[in-house]
Amino acid sequence: MDPTFDPTKETLNLLVSSGVAKARLPWPDLLLKSFLAGAFLSIGALFSLIVAGGSPSLRAENPGLATLLSSFAFPTGFVILTIVNTELFTANVFVLILTTFMRRTTWLDLVRNLVLSYIFNLAGCLFVAGFLCWWSDTLSTDTLKGFAVTQAEGRVNVQWSVNFLRGVGCNWLVGLAIFLSISCKDKVSKIYAIWIPIWTFVAVGYQHCIANFFLVPIGMFYGTNFGVGKFIYQSVIPVTLGDIVGGAVLDGVFIWFLYGHRIMKKRPGGEPNAGDHLPS
Repeated sequence: MDPTFDPTKETLNLLVSSGVAKARLPWPDLLLKSFLAGAFLSIGALFSLIVAGGSPSLRAENPGLATLLSSFAFPTGFVILTIVNTELFTANVFVLILTTFMRRTTWLDLVRNLVLSYIFNLAGCLFVAGFLCWWSDTLSTDTLKGFAVTQAEGRVNVQWSVNFLRGVGCNWLVGLAIFLSISCKDKVSKIYAIWIPIWTFVAVGYQHCIANFFLVPIGMFYGTNFGVGKFIYQSVIPVTLGDIVGGAVLDGVFIWFLYGHRIMKKRPGGEPNAGDHLPS
């Protein structure tokens, strides 16, 4: 192996290339890819919900094992949305903050992508929750419906600061999953690189704002003890802000500080030098 080869630099170049491509997406592509990301993520969340809700005896006798198994199902959606190359808000927070700090995309690019991906991730989640789960009666037993309500209430009926910090931890791991997966050469390695961090954040109990757009509404459809207003204030706002901090600071800014600004030697005008060999 070439001793001068730096795998971190190669990974960073791939991330920058990905961020530039995201910033240049035509808006119809961005909207459709964002909708699909929310839908795919919701399918994985539904899989996890059915595994956990369909195992009441295991949850009572061995809750740790039940959590391990149900959280193992969740990354299915993340793998699909990553391999299909869709637009997930939480992943884009990390990638676009990094490329913006490296001056390859603008703050306007970042805001445009994040606002549109957030809204259409929500639309994809509600589509799966409303049409492919509730209306299709996928949660066909009282046990599954009851668990959907219980887990939704558990996500909302907690302190604001708790949900914020759970969001921080969640998107820190999501960003690491993106960083690890983009460094892999083959699909099997990418799947493994995605699966482990996502499995971890779900098992630990961290909160993902887009996943909650499926998991909380599906519980509300079956009768939670809170309404839309409390959901927005107590869950949507703190978890979203936490996800932004986790992805932007703990991933984007830290990786830029550790590797990016050293690789990207700036000219006085702030542009990369020609010798940096970064993708256009």
